[in-house]
Amino acid sequence: MPKIKYQLIPTDETTCIEKRPRKFLMKGAFFFMGLLIIAFYNLRSTGTESKNRTLSLVKMTEITEQLGSSQFEKGITSFTAKTSSIKEGKTTGPPEAFTESSFSQSPDELGTNTSNAIDSEPEVKYFVNSPNCRMPYPNPFAPDILKIYKKQPYKVCDKSRDLITVKFNETDSTYRLHQNENCTCCFRQILPPGVLDKADNKFKLHYCVKFPQDFLVPTNVTAMITYCRRPPYDKLSQKDAFGFVHPREDSIEYNKTSSGRRPSVLLWGIDSMSRMTLELTMPRMYEYLNAQHWFELQGYNKMGINTFPNLMAVLAGFNESYAKKQCRPDMAGGLDVCPLIWKDFKDKGYTTAFAEDWSLHSTFNWKKVGFLRPPTDVYGRPLILAAEKMIQKAHYSEIPFCLGRKPAAEYVYDLAVQFSRVNRNSTFFGLFWTNTFSHNDFSMPSAMDEKMVKYMRTLEKNGIMDNTIIIFFSDHGTRIGPLRELDIGFVEERLPFMYIHLPVWIREKYPKFVQNLQLNRNRLTSPYDIYATLRHILELDTSPEELPRPEGCPTCHSVFQEIDWSRNCHKAGIQRYWCACIRFTDVSKTDNLAKTMANQLVDEINEFLMNSGEAERCRQLRLDRISSVRRDGTSNIYEIKIYVLPRNACFLAEVEWNPKDQSIAIWVPSISRVDIYANSTACTKVKAVEKFCIC
Repeated sequence: MPKIKYQLIPTDETTCIEKRPRKFLMKGAFFFMGLLIIAFYNLRSTGTESKNRTLSLVKMTEITEQLGSSQFEKGITSFTAKTSSIKEGKTTGPPEAFTESSFSQSPDELGTNTSNAIDSEPEVKYFVNSPNCRMPYPNPFAPDILKIYKKQPYKVCDKSRDLITVKFNETDSTYRLHQNENCTCCFRQILPPGVLDKADNKFKLHYCVKFPQDFLVPTNVTAMITYCRRPPYDKLSQKDAFGFVHPREDSIEYNKTSSGRRPSVLLWGIDSMSRMTLELTMPRMYEYLNAQHWFELQGYNKMGINTFPNLMAVLAGFNESYAKKQCRPDMAGGLDVCPLIWKDFKDKGYTTAFAEDWSLHSTFNWKKVGFLRPPTDVYGRPLILAAEKMIQKAHYSEIPFCLGRKPAAEYVYDLAVQFSRVNRNSTFFGLFWTNTFSHNDFSMPSAMDEKMVKYMRTLEKNGIMDNTIIIFFSDHGTRIGPLRELDIGFVEERLPFMYIHLPVWIREKYPKFVQNLQLNRNRLTSPYDIYATLRHILELDTSPEELPRPEGCPTCHSVFQEIDWSRNCHKAGIQRYWCACIRFTDVSKTDNLAKTMANQLVDEINEFLMNSGEAERCRQLRLDRISSVRRDGTSNIYEIKIYVLPRNACFLAEVEWNPKDQSIAIWVPSISRVDIYANSTACTKVKAVEKFCIC
């Protein structure tokens, strides 16, 4: 295990009991033996420098002479037995054949199979500490993290004065364009392109329509680009993009006193952000969430490699292979017939919305066809596409961070505020997802910290939280880059943050929901549970036995119900490779076995490239160094992290060692590349090859 300091998180299930000091003095020998044991343990766990180690050994020798060898050996034997039971756990028996299925089967391999919770040392800290899952909570402020973290200020994309201000009328939910200077302005309406094979990657622009002061935006205009010229009007002074949400003509206001009252749902997401990174980079938001009535799921574990499988589990209850089979995202029209959860809300009379920034890497468009028709009542993609193409962009960390005069993410969140504001008296379901300030650099969310708190305060001020269940969450942690390469990278990647807000009336009407959310704070949960929770929201008064379960995880259920304390990753629908319930112990990097496995891993990758037909474009890899080797208990499963030449590429893989024929078995697609590699793979367009190819 990495040498990381942990500390137990207090939960409702665990109570810290302070032992009172004895009223009599311990005998000198026992006192000195206690000091000896502490010194010995500190020596083993912290890896002090050689000088300090020598001094500790001298002290141990002196104490040994005072106590006598028999007492010393007895104390050390007892102490060693205890620490071994804590660190090793019980074995799970021989592993199954190492194929793709072995990552998702073998329930006993997905957690330490013991009958009781593991007794934690005082300095150990866990998100989950149960019989079948020990999920460590690394220190987000550890020195090696702070060394690579660079706090970012809020980035002002354009300091010039707004020539146009959009004014919203609360009474009739209309918009007017107010000109702040003497200028001439026109707008071009942004429209979807119609039903085409690649409709989700296109948009239409109307000709520029001149508008007067305080122009009333027509209800058929949902997005526009404005062009303004100051006198003498010979050149363009300012260009902007705006989105608008108009009320649905057939929307029905909810009755606040009705026994059948239903809450609205708002999913507010940030890509590639772990719970630890949220605490480090967004301290004001972290403080806000913990000071308000938000419920955190600290044991929330991702179930797939990137955004698509994790959001498909949330939105459809499907695993990745089933999602590809049923929804056919690579074929035109496939996603349009996919049973995404917003369709169920639409059938119940909810107004629906979906918006996401960074059009190239959007969840349903990155190497996918996307939708032929707008999938929701309000759809933000045409606005983002037009803004990215028609107005000036500024890139940070190779992402279009600024679109014109404001950050790309703010187009999405501003749309979320408008959508919820316009529909605040009726029921709505909205998913608003951003990538541009979090995907490529784990430090960048710090630039949006105060802004995010302001958005939440705005939702409060607008009364949105009075009738809205808000899920503030991510899909996974950092997958590539220097943070992922650290020892905590294993946990960092697998544990996205998850917070849930319940309106007061829900907390009062369903107090059991509150109780269960508090119990579930430090229990293992997954995206499938969030899907089940969304289904539960549609049928709040349905008994738990009658609620639908996710297709990808029949044992998963709503987090408004109590999660089994002894749950393992298999029961949560999480494949063993993505399971953050720690089970590894360190193996020496200089061990002959480690060297053999590392070299065979490189050979496997090179053979994969050869068989893919891309060997001529991609260079052959050579082992540079072994970064770490960890063993899964006493099984033959190992996790290996290596660096290869050229370009110092970093690969992480889980392999099975066969001692009989001295070889590894590995499912090559499961190998992760954790360094930033986008610029080194441009010579291949084969999706499966990209992460292995160095041009």
